[in-house]
Formats: sequence, structure tokens, C-alpha cells
Amino acid sequence: MKRTLLFTGLLFLTLLGCKSQQYTFDELPEKQLVFGYGGGMAGKVDTYILLENGQLFHNNSLTQETIELETLSKKQAEEYFLKLEELSLSTLDFNHPGSRYYFLEEVNKDGKHKIVWGASDHKLSKKYLDFYKEIKNHIK
Repeated sequence: MKRTLLFTGLLFLTLLGCKSQQYTFDELPEKQLVFGYGGGMAGKVDTYILLENGQLFHNNSLTQETIELETLSKKQAEEYFLKLEELSLSTLDFNHPGSRYYFLEEVNKDGKHKIVWGASDHKLSKKYLDFYKEIKNHIK
């Protein structure tokens, strides 16, 4: 009986230790996928921050409110970070906002790299637009 209790206790502690670390908006890890949109008459900016563990935050620039949205699966988050890496944002210099603009930003230990688009006279490659649409569709 003691062995069973000991085994169950150790199993519980092991499973408890496997849970991903949870972050708050004020204490984010160094690796992030940031995306969103802004502009218009009010100049509102909606920023989303995805973390590798699947946590997703939303910030509204007008209300200054930041909320945690429904978490993505860790597997889905890892796929997005892999796709972001394949896009090689750091090799692209693209800053062409319009009155309504969209952005993708990679944040990691080496720094930040952001692309911005929306100007009608500057077209962004389809692979970046497709990635943005895909990740944006996961927001509920």
C-alpha cells in the first residue's frame, strides 16, 4: 500500500512539473511572435503576442487593456514559430504602412525585427500575407 501511495505521489509531482511555465503580460519571455493591425480615424492599434507555450495576449491601444486570450496548443504555437523562422523576417526590410496597416514582429534574444504593410503602392510577398492570415484566424 505504501508503495502505491509513493508511486502515485511521485507520478503526480512528475506530471505537475511537466506543465509549461505561465507568463503574465508584464513578465514575458524573450521569444515572442507579435502581430496585429492599426490605423484608421482613431489610430487604434490591436497587438497580439503569442508565446512558445501557446499563451496569447491581446492589447488594445485605446483602452490600454491587455487580456490573455484562449491558449493555443503548444504544438500549434511551435508550428507558428517554425513558420516564422522560415520566413526570415530579419532579412526583410519592409516598412510601408497605410492609413490602415498590419504588422508581424519577431522578438528573440537577438532583438526585434518588424515588418509593416498597408500602403497600396507597396505589395508584400504572398507568403507573409498568408502567414498573417493563418495566425490571425486562430484568434477567437
